[in-house]
Amino acid sequence: MTPLPAPEPRLDPHILEQAMLWMVRLQSGVSSEAEQLACQRWRQESAAHELAWQRLNGISQGLRESTRGLSATGARSLLEARSLPSRRAVLKSLAAGGVLIAGGYGVQQRSVLPGLFSDYATATGERRNWSLTSGLALQLDTRSALDSDLVDGVRLLTLNRGRVLLQVEQGASVSLRTADARVRPAMLSRLVVSQQSTGTLVQMLKGAAQVEHGQGAGITLQAGWQQLYSSSRAEPLEPLAAGAGAWTQGLVVAQRMPLAELLAELDRYRPGVLRCDPQIAGLQVSGSFSLDQPDASLELISQVLPVRVQRVLGYWASVVPA
Repeated sequence: MTPLPAPEPRLDPHILEQAMLWMVRLQSGVSSEAEQLACQRWRQESAAHELAWQRLNGISQGLRESTRGLSATGARSLLEARSLPSRRAVLKSLAAGGVLIAGGYGVQQRSVLPGLFSDYATATGERRNWSLTSGLALQLDTRSALDSDLVDGVRLLTLNRGRVLLQVEQGASVSLRTADARVRPAMLSRLVVSQQSTGTLVQMLKGAAQVEHGQGAGITLQAGWQQLYSSSRAEPLEPLAAGAGAWTQGLVVAQRMPLAELLAELDRYRPGVLRCDPQIAGLQVSGSFSLDQPDASLELISQVLPVRVQRVLGYWASVVPA
């Protein structure tokens, strides 16, 4: 039997951004010998740094050639940008202008490097809180990315991937866009918006929101309800799932949840690859499980269900029948 190829490790978006900045500096003609040595030291600091450097170099010769073609002025604008949002804004403009090219096709900001090209992003296992304007706070879940702009006093958010909790207080005006819908929360609202493979899930914890999708009329979603939207339709309204906001506290609450669905949640928080054997995917499980300690949650699952966990080098894990 031919063994499966080892999966490629996921990269921390912050380290990936550092690697790209080093590449821009070294390949664009504005680096000194001291900076070249500093880059070498950075690569030697950790295996993750070297992996990010090699992964970027391995994207294609086209990416390396594009950084060599970057003007000194453009490179300095990128390297001298002090804040993370402004630096990513420069990277966005470079990508839009065709400077960053991989394998003969443009780098897709929202799919190839969404963390790198978004104003706010989280890595695997990370949750972060931000207060964007007076009366508006958000929390990004693991592996999530979001853009933010302020236009005529309205905070315009774009959820590029993942999940976000919005807390809208008195005086805040916000509109959130996803690939499938536009969500306009009322003041004094609290809601979770998730970008999923099947569409956009909006869960109202408090207050109300106007949701527009496709060419249909807007829908008012009230507290205690949730709805899944695709670009063409809205699924039937459902009562708010138990523990809809539990992830903000590092928990997933399962009530007769299919095992495959629970493992998919844990997989988002766990470095590496987590797979579920199709034979046991439909087993139902109830309880509270830690997202911050996903391997401990796997052990708990193996104690309450007739399953066991197979691991390969601590990276690849498969849940199979006991």
